[in-house]
Amino acid sequence: MESNQHDDVIRLGDIFRVLWKNIILIAIITAAVFVAGIVYTFGIAQPQYASNATFLVAVNTPSSGDGENVDYSNSLRLVTTAAKLVTEDNVLRPVAEDNELAVGDLRDMVSVSYDTNSFLVTVTVECDNSTLSMRLANELVESLIDVSNTDGSGVDILFKNTISMTSPAVRGTYSSPNRALYLAIFLLGGLVVGCIAVYVKEFCSNKFRNRDDIEGYLGEKVVGYFVDDKTKDKNVSKAENEARKVELAEPGIRAYEPYNKLLTNIKYSNVDNPYRVIMITSSQEKELKSTTIGNFACCMAYNKLKVVLIDMDMRKPVQHKLFKVSKDKGIIDYIDGTCAEDEVIKHTKYNVDIITAGKKVINPLVIIESSAFKKLLEDLLSKYDYVLIDTPPALACSDAAAISKLCDGVLFNLSMRDVKKKKAAVALQSLRDVNAHVIGVNVTKGLADRHDDSYYYYSDSYYSKAQLEESSGAAAPSQPVRGKKNK
Repeated sequence: MESNQHDDVIRLGDIFRVLWKNIILIAIITAAVFVAGIVYTFGIAQPQYASNATFLVAVNTPSSGDGENVDYSNSLRLVTTAAKLVTEDNVLRPVAEDNELAVGDLRDMVSVSYDTNSFLVTVTVECDNSTLSMRLANELVESLIDVSNTDGSGVDILFKNTISMTSPAVRGTYSSPNRALYLAIFLLGGLVVGCIAVYVKEFCSNKFRNRDDIEGYLGEKVVGYFVDDKTKDKNVSKAENEARKVELAEPGIRAYEPYNKLLTNIKYSNVDNPYRVIMITSSQEKELKSTTIGNFACCMAYNKLKVVLIDMDMRKPVQHKLFKVSKDKGIIDYIDGTCAEDEVIKHTKYNVDIITAGKKVINPLVIIESSAFKKLLEDLLSKYDYVLIDTPPALACSDAAAISKLCDGVLFNLSMRDVKKKKAAVALQSLRDVNAHVIGVNVTKGLADRHDDSYYYYSDSYYSKAQLEESSGAAAPSQPVRGKKNK
């Protein structure tokens, strides 16, 4: 299955599960937004006060013929006209000047309403001062009466001596903001923002979020899953904590149980053609591939299987540090004829035989593609049940792709916390391009979740004792070697 053929469907159950898992984050975001709402509502938002003044339009329009309809229509027009006059410049300007306001600002404070079944018009003024709102409302009605009696543009013809104030404004009452409504909006808005933040964090991330996400995106089954244990022993120094990461797991059922599951999954994934020569690689450094293959070899030996581990990460070898053996007299020395096969195989207290990288080499591909290396693999298969090979990250160089052609299967190690989806897909595709037989994905630094794999519950014995801090830096990338896999 190609890496781009993945399932992007997000199920409703997944959404609820993710929301519940991040309920504390949602609560924090909601509380933060709600507190911001309280600050805005009670500290920033300016309170507004409204005052109402009412005037009467005393309509005196004679009827003509069948004219109840004519009287009503004309009366309504006069009331409407009087209401509109309140917001005209000739009415607003005197009031604005007396109160040192701009005409436009005063117009924004004013609203006019009337009932079509009466001749009463209400002028409402809303501002941040209750006394000012009262004064402005009364002065506007007084200005309207003055204009209607004295304006020579024709207004006085319609309204002279017809407009009178019926209810003067009183001191303004609180009108806005609606604090309860504002707080409710901020509370709901905080909840929505929290849910959106969690959705983006979980579903729009460029990192894998769970086992199903890995299998769907990469198109390979997960055959191993190890949870990241971030806890540290507070009684020892940071240097001592770091030193513990280069130790193998102590032999025992609990320490090796997750590796037993990994071994079982690999054995039964291809019963007819068992994987005996198995290599491990990853997308990039610090994904714990070397730790995984080292402990996997120890688990095999613990189960009475004869196993040899070859360190083919010749650019940055680490297996000699993990097993605490000499790096000298390794695979490179054997290929160039300096050492015999018996000299390069080192025995360890874990009953795992190991072949280290040996001396440095400028071009590792010369070693990988040599006939001597192929013959060594054949000889080892006649003596051991399994041959395990530690290789460099697939994106760092072409070594892993080249070695995969000589192996029965490839275990692709993936650090859920570190690697990005696209990088993992590109690395896996580089192996498919050379027809490598990918056994499956082994997950390290996984996320603990009871809804997922049972391997979660064995993380303490693995990561508290068996993490390996791989060397930093990356080799110069090169194109993968293409070709068919040798069976």
